[in-house]
Amino acid sequence: MENEKTRILHRDTPPVNPPDSSHASEVGPGGLINNRFRLEYMLGQGGMGVVYAARDLRKEELGDADSRIAIKLLSEEVRHLPNALRMLQQECKKAQDLAHPNVVTVHDFDRDGEVVYMTMELLAGQPLGEYMTEMEIATAGKNLSVDFSKPLSIIADIVQGLAYAHKRGIVHFDLKPGNVFITDEGTTKILDFGIARAVLTSGGETSNDATLFGGMIALTPRYASLEMLLGLLPDPRDDIYALAIIAYHLLAGKHPFGELSATEVLHQNVQPERIPGLTERQWKGLLNGLALKREDRTASAEEFLEAISPRRVDRRYWLAVGTAATAIAVSLFFWLQPPQIVAPSLFDNPPPAAGLTVANKSQVEQLLEVAEVHLMVGRLISPAGANALDVYNQVLGIHPYNRQAIRGLKSLLDRLTQAAGLAINDGERRRAEELIDSGLKIYPQHKPLLNLQQQLRNGN
Repeated sequence: MENEKTRILHRDTPPVNPPDSSHASEVGPGGLINNRFRLEYMLGQGGMGVVYAARDLRKEELGDADSRIAIKLLSEEVRHLPNALRMLQQECKKAQDLAHPNVVTVHDFDRDGEVVYMTMELLAGQPLGEYMTEMEIATAGKNLSVDFSKPLSIIADIVQGLAYAHKRGIVHFDLKPGNVFITDEGTTKILDFGIARAVLTSGGETSNDATLFGGMIALTPRYASLEMLLGLLPDPRDDIYALAIIAYHLLAGKHPFGELSATEVLHQNVQPERIPGLTERQWKGLLNGLALKREDRTASAEEFLEAISPRRVDRRYWLAVGTAATAIAVSLFFWLQPPQIVAPSLFDNPPPAAGLTVANKSQVEQLLEVAEVHLMVGRLISPAGANALDVYNQVLGIHPYNRQAIRGLKSLLDRLTQAAGLAINDGERRRAEELIDSGLKIYPQHKPLLNLQQQLRNGN
């Protein structure tokens, strides 16, 4: 729901002891819905209604220890839209059929007099939007972490839920951080499948960028695809656009288009800023998900996840590079001993790379994939075991002036700069010095690292 602020919920939160009530019209803490659901406290509020934590008295009568649920009471504006209840009932029925760990469980949709409601599982954790805000505050003024494991884990959970729904012909149509929830167990769940679609198709006033009801926006323009804003029929690729925006925000700490709607992005020709640390393949995969036109956009959630995830490396090659105890790893580690210092001209204007035999080409490609994985997990220059620097040096030993390896070294230097900056901010002087020295051994004229080195010296 737009602007909905859902607090962190815990199942063991002490229940409110409200005054007794048995009338649906007494909506609020203590109210009783359908002589069954006792409202306890409000969880969140938005244009489509209010969400409460509640107790299911029928479950309690049957001795069910887990009687607490979440109940959404639809707003008056939504209830009075033509065909709204019929459409909502249909969408809720679809949501009930989505039995998946990454989709919130919907129990029922019903009414009690003028009160129209839906019940669902009560989650403990926080909305994705809150998590993003906390991360932005925590990293304010600092370089972003180079560890993408947590964002990619969240994205993977969202993808699993979306893919499950899409295969059953269900489009979310309002995917955004406010409709994604991270539980205390670390599982990410999607909420409110099809609710916005039901409201829009039940009849509303059309504005430039969204369909309105009661003066409120049903869609969320900054996450809605261009086709949604133009009123076209829902398509799974509409969810892919929102998914890509969420993914970008998680990886970069900001909206790719500065909170602009797709129509504004189109008219102003806004381009997303490149995210440091992503490989060329991952960056292209993210851009394909952000494509403004459906026909250019990634076709499925699984395809999007595959495109932005580190490449799966054959276990044999991972062992060859990652297990120092094996003879293969030892031979690779000491093979050819390429120079550690890189001339500035190699970065600025590398000469053409020589040709490769078929066998060497295959070996280089495999090593480059391994190096990408090392970069992704933050294994940059570790003194023990395999790391990205060693593997890129191995590539250059086999294939001097390999452009992909040179780009990889540039990315590695960016990562070292970020990590050194974080170490300085956290007061870890020795760690910062080690990172800076390692980077300057690769490229002695790297200005950002030289600036950080000077910053450390001035701090003496």
